[in-house]
Amino acid sequence: MTAVLPALALPAGGSPFAGADVCRHAGLTLPPGTRRPGFDDDLWDFTDVTGLPASMPLAVRRFDFTLVTSPRWRTVAKELIFAMLAPRHEAVALLPRAARIPVHLRTAYARLGEASRFLNWLAGQGVSSLGEVGSHHCETYLFHRRHVLDEHGTVVGERSPGTRRRAAQVIIDLLNYGELFTADRPDPSLRPWGGATATAVAEMPSGRGMNKTPPLSDDILRPMLAAALYLTAAVGPHAAILNQQVREADQQWGRSAPGEFARTSRAPAAEITRLLDRHRHDGVPLPMLPGYLVTERLAAGWAPGDPLLAVGLNTLARQAGISQFSLQWLTELRGPIEAAVSEVGVQEMFARDAALIGRADGQGQVPWTPPLHRLQAVALVGVARTAAAAVGLTGSVAAMMPSRRGAGLSAAAHMTVCPCSSKREASDSSSPIGISFSCIRRRLPIAMRRPSTRASSPMPGRP
Repeated sequence: MTAVLPALALPAGGSPFAGADVCRHAGLTLPPGTRRPGFDDDLWDFTDVTGLPASMPLAVRRFDFTLVTSPRWRTVAKELIFAMLAPRHEAVALLPRAARIPVHLRTAYARLGEASRFLNWLAGQGVSSLGEVGSHHCETYLFHRRHVLDEHGTVVGERSPGTRRRAAQVIIDLLNYGELFTADRPDPSLRPWGGATATAVAEMPSGRGMNKTPPLSDDILRPMLAAALYLTAAVGPHAAILNQQVREADQQWGRSAPGEFARTSRAPAAEITRLLDRHRHDGVPLPMLPGYLVTERLAAGWAPGDPLLAVGLNTLARQAGISQFSLQWLTELRGPIEAAVSEVGVQEMFARDAALIGRADGQGQVPWTPPLHRLQAVALVGVARTAAAAVGLTGSVAAMMPSRRGAGLSAAAHMTVCPCSSKREASDSSSPIGISFSCIRRRLPIAMRRPSTRASSPMPGRP
């Protein structure tokens, strides 16, 4: 049998928030002339608050306290939500277990919904004062929110851990802010679930044990990080230069050129001929089309043996100051272009004559990359950027790893990994992956930003 507790003494006078401007105390901005919600209102309308995300539904911006059927507990709900929105208020700052950071409006709306549900449930259980609430009420409410019942009261399912957490959290909130309430308050000695957190009570899988994604085992993590070190040290500097070359090519040839030949209908023989002469004089191959565009040409009727099948005619035209190559011009220009192809050939646009780097297995030197099309170059820069990020993010972890000659990553020079295979081999301290983490972080992140011809737009900030 539960003992009836004596009535708890309530503070004299009204609420410390009476007449308060909710938005002013919560630091929320409203346009001039907009009606400002006050603490005494039963509906707090935050619809016009500046800076709220467009994805936030209008219903979530309106706090309707009339959902709480008891007038006394309606005041309790208002004081609770106000304290969460304005933790720096002098009446809230004194509470030892109150949150010190204001919650977002979306969070406050969810807390109000659960508080309304709990307070109305208490009323349905015949509870007339929060001082009567005991641990058995808390357990019963959690069971009520945890299980899904059919019309016969039979358990047919279980709600998510998030629902259970919200059910436990509202009870804990009422206890943590109880000293603040002026209309009714719970027994301050009540400690449901032995003082456990709402997350623990809800048995949420995250935060109480292993993450859902298990950690990588050493036989996977160490070769991956060693490969990232090699890519960052050996390939990274060249990838940064390649990235800049892609940027410059996009700026020079990525847009239609204004001027006399932007919309010409005649074959610009003089301009194309001058460009072809420069290619022959410098021994520079003509630009090559990516394979998927060659396939499109074949599907459009080009002959498989056509010498111009793989020539990037549009790129060639833009290099000559012309926005687009018209196939009608081939009648006049095919001869000069075929002669240039016969003399200098065609090749991918980027990373021609790539510099030599040491192989990861120490077996000599190789070009750091074969020639690449633009999309391939962008992808390779992305791979090098990801490797640099992996090294930067795990540098402190690697420094703490135990040093095991031939198997450890703490001394990166003890192991190398060929990026093209999973083979691990020992190497000496002169390995190219022997590079400091600080050097990697200092050199690569800025140099290897994604190529773009557009200025980036700022991220929207919080209000």
